[in-house]
Amino acid sequence: MLKRVLPSLSLVSQTTLLMLLLGLLGIGGMSMAAWMAGSIEGNAHAINKAGSLRMQSYRLLSEVPLEGKNTAYIRQIEADQNSADLLQAVERENLQPQFQALRNYWQTTLRDQILTARHPQDVSANIAVFVGQLDVLVAELEHKTEYHLQQISLIQRGLVAVTLLLLALTIWFLRRHLLFPWRSLLSQASAITAGDFSHRYQRNRVARGDAHNEMDILGDSLNIMSLALAEMVDNLAQRVAEKTADLQQKNQMLDYLYRVSRQLHTSEPLEARMEPVLKELQSLTPLSGVQLRQYENNSADVFNAGGFNESSHASARPPRGPEEDEHTDDASESLSWSLRDERENYGVLLAQLPPGENLNDAQQQLVSTLLEQLTSTLMLARQAEHQQQLMLMEERSAIARELHDSLAQSLSCLKIQVACLQMHAGAFSEEDQNLLQQMRDELSTAYRQLRELLTTFRLTLNTPGLRAALQHTVDEFSRRMGLTIDFDYQIPPRSVPANQGIHLLHIAREALNNVYKHANATQVSLSLHCVNGEITLRICDDGEGISPNVERQNHYGLIIMQDRASILHGKCRVARRPDGGTEVTVRFRPEALPINPQEQV
Repeated sequence: MLKRVLPSLSLVSQTTLLMLLLGLLGIGGMSMAAWMAGSIEGNAHAINKAGSLRMQSYRLLSEVPLEGKNTAYIRQIEADQNSADLLQAVERENLQPQFQALRNYWQTTLRDQILTARHPQDVSANIAVFVGQLDVLVAELEHKTEYHLQQISLIQRGLVAVTLLLLALTIWFLRRHLLFPWRSLLSQASAITAGDFSHRYQRNRVARGDAHNEMDILGDSLNIMSLALAEMVDNLAQRVAEKTADLQQKNQMLDYLYRVSRQLHTSEPLEARMEPVLKELQSLTPLSGVQLRQYENNSADVFNAGGFNESSHASARPPRGPEEDEHTDDASESLSWSLRDERENYGVLLAQLPPGENLNDAQQQLVSTLLEQLTSTLMLARQAEHQQQLMLMEERSAIARELHDSLAQSLSCLKIQVACLQMHAGAFSEEDQNLLQQMRDELSTAYRQLRELLTTFRLTLNTPGLRAALQHTVDEFSRRMGLTIDFDYQIPPRSVPANQGIHLLHIAREALNNVYKHANATQVSLSLHCVNGEITLRICDDGEGISPNVERQNHYGLIIMQDRASILHGKCRVARRPDGGTEVTVRFRPEALPINPQEQV
């Protein structure tokens, strides 16, 4: 508003003018207050003189009758009546009629009566009239003084209001025309320093077109400089971005491959190592639904499916056909890469490519390198598993040889000696002959159990995987029993390490051997399931069922199964089925037992 009034002044001149106006207003207010205060001070002196006249009047009344020495009181009253303070106040406040009546009454009536009175009662009434006139004059002066005080208060309030208004206008003017533009300039300068050239100084709408506003002139210059710098920096940034985009992408790919190499060679389970690798692959490429299928024994009939954001869980099932893979997403393209080398087929990597997306050269090279690393990792895992299996088999074979060469030979020798002793036992008593027969039976039982133990020790997992070994065992006992044993295998391939697979195979053979010898069953089943990471082995039959005193009758086989279940950190339960027959159940978690190739079983 002030700039409209004074458009020819600069911003500094306008600010100076506002300061001068504030100063003049303050000086004027103080000067007026001082002048009015002086007038009020004269009224106060006049009131004092009037009060002195009233006091002197009562003193004269007390001195009646007057003597020559008391005439000085008369002169003092007359001097006070003619005092300059009282006369000026009466003239300033327009009280001449009241004051003149007071003086006339004194000169014409009261003065002579006081001089001639012999008793105070003679003039007391006249003194009261004179004092009353003085009281009226004092009351008028006080009223005038109070009026002046109110005027001063109103003037001071008005001046304060005007000062505050002008101060508020000054603050508004400074904030609008100086502070806000200054902040905008500082913000723009800071943004330019930080490399942001998008900030622009906005002119004040009131000040637009004003050539004398220094802030707007400075802002326009800064805008021109910011535009020039922005254009120059954009050109440089575009050139740098084009030069560095390829390097950044390649560096990201190399960093990913480096972390993949470290992740794949950790001690975590293979599935846990693969999951973050496949997850990050989806973030670096347009691929989605990435899934890794691991084959067992070079065959796609049984595979372990694992991947990121896949709803399926690892299981043993036939792979989907090409038609089913292609219709997973009608709009997506199915891609697959084989994981194999010259010796073995380890699996396949499956993924979905959204419509309209393609893998560029760098992404194709990334996938190719990743396939090599995955193939190498799976090859090393297979070799480690095979090496562990060989170590276990060699150790068990050594134990079997030692048992055969020591304990088996001794038992055979004892059997021959007892047989020879029985041939010459004609002179023995019947009790001794029965004792020899019992010894021969016990030796035969011990020798048979030892042969069975040696058979289990010599049992090897030369077939590819636990499934094939169990299938071979099921086929063997099916032939021996003359019936078909139901076989249900529902756990992921290679989810059970070789050392634990040996124990599961021994427990299954021991349970099936007990069914073959003691159950007289017509239906037998063997199942293996995985629920929430827990492996469950179950062998059921519909035979005669386990006896209550089974621990005494068949303690050796049950103890072996219990011991092997405890080695697996699991539990073995042998119970009679409600509808007849026996059920053997073994539960354990494969991850609870660390892989130790030196474990003796």
